[in-house]
Amino acid sequence: MPGSSAAKARANARLRRRYAERVAVGICTKCGKTPPDDGLKVCGRCAERRRDADRTRRARAKDRGKPYAGRDPVRCRRAGRAADRRRRQARRDAGLCTKCGRNPTDDGRSVCETCREAMRARERRRYAARIAAGLCVRCSEPAAGGLSRCARHAALEAERVEPERKSATSRKRYARRRAERRCVDCGIETAGAARCPACAYRSNSRAPDRYAAQAGPPFYTVIELETGVEHGTYETEAETAACLVFLGLRLDQVEIRSNMPLLALALAGVP
Repeated sequence: MPGSSAAKARANARLRRRYAERVAVGICTKCGKTPPDDGLKVCGRCAERRRDADRTRRARAKDRGKPYAGRDPVRCRRAGRAADRRRRQARRDAGLCTKCGRNPTDDGRSVCETCREAMRARERRRYAARIAAGLCVRCSEPAAGGLSRCARHAALEAERVEPERKSATSRKRYARRRAERRCVDCGIETAGAARCPACAYRSNSRAPDRYAAQAGPPFYTVIELETGVEHGTYETEAETAACLVFLGLRLDQVEIRSNMPLLALALAGVP
């Protein structure tokens, strides 16, 4: 009704004025008698009474199966998101981690290294669990065709990821893992081979025909990473190792393409 709405508006305006007056004077905004506690707008007695009332309301709402202590879920979610934004902005302005609010951040990042590593570990566990269950790593729906993502997220990622940026990232990861003598796919130790036997087999079986390892006698092709120059094709790993020694190249400076898994037996002595 129009009359009740106007009366409610006047009452709210009166409460806001009283609230502002008590804040300006420095007294409890609830009872208006005693100074507020540190960091609060209400005194200790009123704060405790409000906490008791909140606990009672939450318990009653829980018994009735109502979320958010029986309050409006939409308003509660909106208020929670607004509070999160204010907290993150305040921590960012103070140069603190937006996650824990205790540690400073480096390089203009918003999360400290401790929280970042905890997030990575949690994401790795979730990723591994979903991969083991054959689910999409993004939404936990069934993955498509043995991939790590469902059809929807695979299409979205293909549209979102820039091919040039993805290729540059892959090249950097490849060079770093080769320098560390780890498998360029899974990252385990390989004693200098580009891929471990399992990843080499998987890569060859999934590659298109023009990239797949050809059947026939074993071959090892040495390609210098910096220049892209092909330094010949050899029949054994021993000959490949001799080529590297003759050229003065390290294993992290070349790519060795082969139709056989590189076990790095003969290459173990190459620097």
